[in-house]
Amino acid sequence: MTIYSHSRLSTFEKCPLSYKYKYLDKIKPEIPFIGIEAYMGSTVHEVLEYLYRRQKKMPDAEIPLILLLDKYESLWNENWSDDVKIVKEGMTKEDYFLQGKKILADYYKNHQPFDSEKTLSVEERVDVNIEGFKIMGFIDRIAVNNETGNLEIHDYKTSGRLPQISDLQNDRQLALYQIGARKKYPEYNENEAEVIYHYLRFNEEFRFQKTDEEIQAVKNNVVDLIQTIELSSWENNFKPCVSSLCRWCEFSTICPAFQQNAGKII
Repeated sequence: MTIYSHSRLSTFEKCPLSYKYKYLDKIKPEIPFIGIEAYMGSTVHEVLEYLYRRQKKMPDAEIPLILLLDKYESLWNENWSDDVKIVKEGMTKEDYFLQGKKILADYYKNHQPFDSEKTLSVEERVDVNIEGFKIMGFIDRIAVNNETGNLEIHDYKTSGRLPQISDLQNDRQLALYQIGARKKYPEYNENEAEVIYHYLRFNEEFRFQKTDEEIQAVKNNVVDLIQTIELSSWENNFKPCVSSLCRWCEFSTICPAFQQNAGKII
């Protein structure tokens, strides 16, 4: 049975043909491509994972900022490769490196000494079963608020844009994660659950409590989407979706729709 994820579902929504190339044909890109924004984001995520694993293991120990910044620099240099590409004109590798350092310094300033919640897990896999369909994902951090006792599902974003509130309210990913977190930690099911989006570049947090009706709407949406995907697989019908995102697609060199429309894509 196919195990789905939020990213897998999102790939189909953006472009069914890209979904086919990636998940069914399992085609490897001719030229490996990692956008430097994603590289910086993943490095910041690794440092936050390191922070909260250390804090969970030694809750009373001080964690100095310099330790996190040294970890960031070490990971940045160790994992860097020529596959990391800078697309945005006027930006350099050093610019993105310093952005990541500032993100971590600001987060540290706003949250240390990191004692407002009890961290239960970091980068933990959760599995959700919805009407026989299996969905999995990895939650950045699951915690319990020390004041309210509420279960918290934290998600860290390094996006350069703030979202529309309506987009967050309708977000599928963290609604699924809320279901998975409650299943993982049933001892907190009597308490409220809160999903928290951290937009790190802006020092902004957005907090939502998903109602039962909202959770059910997400479940219905997921079932409809997976049924559409499986029908497309059965019919072998995966139409391309041409948009400005095509320029960053890892399959642009083999996509006939991109080749036909490359001159029209802005």
